[in-house]
Amino acid sequence: MLCYTALLIFRLLEDKLKKKGYHFTTDEIIETLKNMEVANIDDICYLSTYTGSKLCTALNQVSELELNNKYYMPKVLNSVARKLSK
Repeated sequence: MLCYTALLIFRLLEDKLKKKGYHFTTDEIIETLKNMEVANIDDICYLSTYTGSKLCTALNQVSELELNNKYYMPKVLNSVARKLSK
């Protein structure tokens, strides 16, 4: 069930991107998301350790995640997590 759900999410994401004129394969999406890490800086903020990409820009346009930021405040990340879990 978990694999089916993950595949469904990726297909829906691909479809959303395609509707905005982008084409990325599931492998490209998975690889980009796997490499997106942040480092905790003294519990004050998080520093993104990944660099922006064409896919990050495209994901920003189909969602409200703001993935191109260099720094993230914990309050903002918690807010985004709550939005995604609804």
